[in-house]
Amino acid sequence: MPNKAPNVRPTLFLLDGMALIYRAYYALMPMRMQTTGGFPTGAAFGFTNTLIKLIEHYSPDYIAVAFDSKEKTFRHEKYPDYKANRPLPPDDLLMQLEKIYAIVEGYGVKSLKMPNFEADDIMGTLAKKFEAECDVFLVTPDKDFAQLVSEHIQILKPAKDNDVFERYGRKEIKEKYGVYPEQFVDMLTLMGDSSDNIPGVDGVGPKTAAALINEYGSLDALYKNLSLIKKPKLRDNLLKAQAQLKLSRFLVTIKTDLDINEPLENFRQQPPATDLLIPVLEELEFKQFLLRLKRTTSLAATDANAKETTLIDDDLSFDFGANVSQDYTSQLPTPQSVGNYELINTPETFSDLLQKLSRVREFALDTETTSLDALDAELVSISFALAAREAYALDFRHTLSLTEALQRLKPILENPTVRKVGQNLKYDYLVLKNYGITLAPPYFDTMLASYVLNPDEPHNLDDMVEQYLKFHTVKYDELVGTGKAQKSIYDVPLDDLKNYACQDADMALQLKAALQERLLLEPALQYICLNIEFPLLRTLAEMEYSGIAIDTSVLSEISLALDTAIQEAAQAIYAAAGETFNIDSPKQIGEVLFEKMKLPAKKRTKTGYSTDVRVLEELAAEFPIASKILEYRSLQKLKNTYVDTLPTLIRKRSGKVHTSFNQSVVATGRLSSSNPNLQNIPIRTELGRQIRKAFVASRPDYALLSADYSQIELRIAAELSGDETMQRAFKNGEDIHSATAKIIFETDNITKDMRRKAKEVNFGVLYGIQPFGLAQRLDISQSEAKAIIENYKAKYPKIFDYLSRVLEQARTKGYVETALGRRRYFRDINHKNVSIRNAAERAAINAPIQGTAADIIKLAMIQIDEGLHAKHMQSKMVLQVHDELLFDAPKSELDALSTLVKTEMIDAAVRAGLKRVPVAVEVGIGENWLAAH
Repeated sequence: MPNKAPNVRPTLFLLDGMALIYRAYYALMPMRMQTTGGFPTGAAFGFTNTLIKLIEHYSPDYIAVAFDSKEKTFRHEKYPDYKANRPLPPDDLLMQLEKIYAIVEGYGVKSLKMPNFEADDIMGTLAKKFEAECDVFLVTPDKDFAQLVSEHIQILKPAKDNDVFERYGRKEIKEKYGVYPEQFVDMLTLMGDSSDNIPGVDGVGPKTAAALINEYGSLDALYKNLSLIKKPKLRDNLLKAQAQLKLSRFLVTIKTDLDINEPLENFRQQPPATDLLIPVLEELEFKQFLLRLKRTTSLAATDANAKETTLIDDDLSFDFGANVSQDYTSQLPTPQSVGNYELINTPETFSDLLQKLSRVREFALDTETTSLDALDAELVSISFALAAREAYALDFRHTLSLTEALQRLKPILENPTVRKVGQNLKYDYLVLKNYGITLAPPYFDTMLASYVLNPDEPHNLDDMVEQYLKFHTVKYDELVGTGKAQKSIYDVPLDDLKNYACQDADMALQLKAALQERLLLEPALQYICLNIEFPLLRTLAEMEYSGIAIDTSVLSEISLALDTAIQEAAQAIYAAAGETFNIDSPKQIGEVLFEKMKLPAKKRTKTGYSTDVRVLEELAAEFPIASKILEYRSLQKLKNTYVDTLPTLIRKRSGKVHTSFNQSVVATGRLSSSNPNLQNIPIRTELGRQIRKAFVASRPDYALLSADYSQIELRIAAELSGDETMQRAFKNGEDIHSATAKIIFETDNITKDMRRKAKEVNFGVLYGIQPFGLAQRLDISQSEAKAIIENYKAKYPKIFDYLSRVLEQARTKGYVETALGRRRYFRDINHKNVSIRNAAERAAINAPIQGTAADIIKLAMIQIDEGLHAKHMQSKMVLQVHDELLFDAPKSELDALSTLVKTEMIDAAVRAGLKRVPVAVEVGIGENWLAAH
């Protein structure tokens, strides 16, 4: 901050401590902020943010925070019901107070508290005592302080928008409340205060009170002229309340004459006491505040990378509205209101932009198109952001030649020495791929960075911009409209399109700085971004672009077979029910099963009986009709979701089906597939397996190669747990399920049933399975299931020790980690509700293992993709299904491809930490997916 000019009065800032703490607590309550160990931090975070903003924005000469004391006050002595209707402070707020007191002291700010008095009275006394020497600012959301405003006393109210604080002087008080500060006590007396349980005049609210005071000048003058009130009811209410208004005036009046002998110099702002402040900020895990502190004190690190990547003002940009139930997002400024956005629509301006792009080391880009489907989208505009609030949008609709512009942009977009920043860059990659441009790495994808930092947070641009940058973005629907009023993007006014396009690139670049700042504090997560998620987006984009061939004649045959099977299942259901009915209607199924057939109803919904999968599976063990309904539904799903739908999804351009791979959806780190979902094709039934037969090689001289990790999650469990028994089985090349069966059943004569049970236990344990769940899966008694699990524990003790350590980490830190350090957070791991807590525990147990498997397959995909390019092979990776990769390859490359794939898949597992347990990869080749698997 610049030094104050000569003759400018010093400033004294007095903060209403508890009011600001409450405000922060309720504003951040929806975020449920807490440390990894579960300690609540929302109130402390919000208050600290306000304090920092105040100090940095205003550089106060003197500052103090006033807190309420625990004891009853002099107002309670006069009126025992004072504040009687206020609930007790929440426990998780009270827990944070000592930390907040330490933070205030750590930032060099004096705090004050006086028994028998409120913070209001301390602030009022100090304000009046020092107003002759200072300009006093009362920092509070409480309207009652308006009575203290004078020539040298003003209110700073924390704002709901992106400004730091709203300032209220004499003029602003009059405009907001309708009366001047010296009349404010009279107005409060008339209207009372329900939040403090202070009685007022019945039927008199703020507007009526202000009008009365303005008309008569004061409360005393009003009562002297009571006969002039024309409204009988108002006059009667005023008369009835007259006796108790003296008490109300006493209660609403802030005292300004407390015995506070502190000299002004005692309130001078001091430099931060880092020895006190750093430990409490570290304990609360306030990493952004720590980074800020270290940059602004003698502890500042000369981190060249951090400086290089800071593209936005050093502003935490967290503001909280006083009423958190109110949606104040629309009150935030829009990016274009502060950005320097330029339309590029002439050869001259385009040449200038090319020069600028050629001189930068990174830029953000965003494409505007006619469709969300990247493979069908037509390019309308490309925008570039070169620095915060500096962005350019190219207009391909009216002025610039799309072909010529892309030809000149191609060398820049394909330059491997320049970092490309964006939100969901895979989409932009595919759009540009359609036009012959391959967007070259390195990348920084803000959506993926957010996903890695916390997979359960929202990762869309609008939410992240609001959270990190405190802007309200213009949404696509706001640009083009919705429903019948929706217009083509070609018809959007030029200026609107420019602002929208530039906004997205600008916000991505600014988000990159904010997210990278967090990643710098988490080396493992930074590694996952730079070495897994960012490189993988290109691999996935190329897979989506390639697509996979479908033999529709196979699907036609399966469809006919399904029709027959569905009819047979339906007839069996009708026969068991003794009547025909609509099997596709859950309501009618419920009526038949539970009213007519009197089967035991398991649970009800708002509309009747539940007939979901879990209910039917429970009934199926005893009632064949339930089993047949499950079979009917499964067959219908196969037919409707895959067999009859896949042919309609074949694209004319390629003659193939093109799925989308989602990197930022599954919290464990796994990829998912959509439009269509090719990862959920069932393989347990014969008809489900037959669907894989329809996925074929793209050419007669090509074949499909499938590479699948063998029991990778169990190998990971053996590695992470250090269980020698399980490791030995893998090292000896044993079938792990048979080996487990031998151990838990204590025999060498293993039957298929024993192996099946051992397999269920092996995988069930990794998901935290309990005897009840295992009993259901194996159709055995709970006592038998319990005995099997106990025997398993005895034989594989370190597996359970490891799972216990995982749970302990989740409980104490709030998250679990994969072998490479990918995290998943569990806010409900200590929840009081048993069902919620148990669900969190089950997820926490499996997350490190499933997440490590996800990291391994992703690393393998990247390495294989690089190998294919390096060797100039024609083979293409076309599908990923959990632990399996599928390739479409010339038959002449199959041997080389098989070697490459196995080598890189095994190497990826070793890189991810599997050093004591051997990794096995099974490779199959065939003309279709079923034959190759």
